[in-house]
Amino acid sequence: MKFVSFEFIPLMLLPALILLYLVLTNKSMVERLFDSEVLAKIKIDQGLSKEFRITLLFLALFSMIVAMARPVYQKGVVEVQSRKANLVVALDISRSMLAKDYYPNRLEFGKKKIEELIDRSEHLRIGLLAFAKDAFIVSPITADKEALLFLLHKLDTRYLSLKGTNILAALMSAKLLFGPQTPRNLLLVTDGGDQKDFSKEIAYAKKEGFRISVLGVATKKGAPIEVDGQLIKDKKGHIVITRLNERIADLAKATGGIFVQATLDQKDIDQLLHSFGDLAKNLKVEKIVDQIELYPYFLAFALLFLALAFFTIPSRFGVAVVALFVGYQAHAGLTDFKLLKEAKEAYERGAYKEAVQLYEKIATIKGSAQSYYDLGNALYKAGLYEKAIEAYNKVQTRDKELEFRKLHNLGNSYFRLQKYKKAIEMYEKALSIKNDPDTKYNLELAKKMLQKKQKSNQQNRGPKKEPKKPQEQKSGQKGGKKNQQKQKNGKKEPTKQEAAQIKPQPISDREEKKWLKMIQRHEGQTLLYKAPVKVKKRNTDENPW
Repeated sequence: MKFVSFEFIPLMLLPALILLYLVLTNKSMVERLFDSEVLAKIKIDQGLSKEFRITLLFLALFSMIVAMARPVYQKGVVEVQSRKANLVVALDISRSMLAKDYYPNRLEFGKKKIEELIDRSEHLRIGLLAFAKDAFIVSPITADKEALLFLLHKLDTRYLSLKGTNILAALMSAKLLFGPQTPRNLLLVTDGGDQKDFSKEIAYAKKEGFRISVLGVATKKGAPIEVDGQLIKDKKGHIVITRLNERIADLAKATGGIFVQATLDQKDIDQLLHSFGDLAKNLKVEKIVDQIELYPYFLAFALLFLALAFFTIPSRFGVAVVALFVGYQAHAGLTDFKLLKEAKEAYERGAYKEAVQLYEKIATIKGSAQSYYDLGNALYKAGLYEKAIEAYNKVQTRDKELEFRKLHNLGNSYFRLQKYKKAIEMYEKALSIKNDPDTKYNLELAKKMLQKKQKSNQQNRGPKKEPKKPQEQKSGQKGGKKNQQKQKNGKKEPTKQEAAQIKPQPISDREEKKWLKMIQRHEGQTLLYKAPVKVKKRNTDENPW
């Protein structure tokens, strides 16, 4: 056995021994008035003696001190294999990224795409950069997803100089993060700026061993730039329209990466993750010490000694019963704690199927609202959305915050199943509890996806063909009159066969702009698949993209 924090024992054991000596040698007022033999004859037996109680209290204190020193049993050194690869993500924060051809603008949409990439990456260690005219390091390369997401959310560009898009500066800063390691994998999240020639960047990337992929966050149609409520104009007074610089794809192609156009769904991230999948082919071996923590057992002994010291036990049978009861309760609590710890660790390292099995055991034992909420989160991460919905529906609570989070994640689950009507219903119920900007954004996007789905279904069905009436199959004078009516004013009406081939007209740009203006009133909202929200629990903390 070895102590991880051995310094607690000498620091706390010496004062405890001094306290024990003072308590044992100090006599009470009754003991001072009566002789020990007389006191023994007139004293009524009240169970455990004072000395024995003090000894139990000391043993409890000693067990707590040993537990604080973290005793461990070391089995030996174990070699752990991992397939982690390093990736640096550089976000363009130039002024052109404020254009609103993506909602709410290119910059915020790009941040949400990076958030999705971080959340779904399993074999990547990621570093973050922000660049415009200069580059800024946001986070070193790390596997801590929570830290990356926190820094990404806190990235504030309001006080930075946003003019210009210097991709070469981003490459130089990325080199600092990678150090001597090669190859250097870099993802640029940008609209490409207005640069026409990337020969310098390509030459530098090849020299330093960069493999560059690009996520293009802009449209070919483009959009104006709005700053402080005013549209930016050129020297002649014309409104400036910024579009996707398609030449940025040459940089990705020349360095062995890929160019992906940003989309409203998750197809773009799927392409990037598939491209990054071959980065972690080589196994990396790390040596760690396999050890078992023993402090829970010492805490259990401390609780046992405290229970015996503070309760008067009239007989040996009573002592045995209380000791058995306290020992059983301590064992049960330690088992629950161990299950929760294992489930949380499995969830955090991405072993969601294992986490599902452990959370199912916890939900079976406890049957609490929190346990079913944790199970729903694990099922959602494992891609079992229908089962996740079943688990979330078992969360019955009066806690408004937990009820809100349950409804929010139910909406996410229905969205994943493309049941947009149910998703809209869940988001609206969640908003009736709490006015949350993320849920508002999810609701608007679900409505948009429902509209597109209905439009697609309408186009696939096409107009229905009506059966021909018997009168139309007859030739002669009546048919001639009908043909004359169809050809009035020199316009020939299409036949029913020609009309069946005419597809419904798509939603006009004017209607789409009207929808965009409506949802642009809500600012500061996040991407649809927000990670399941953390809720505090008794023993541990737990966590649709």
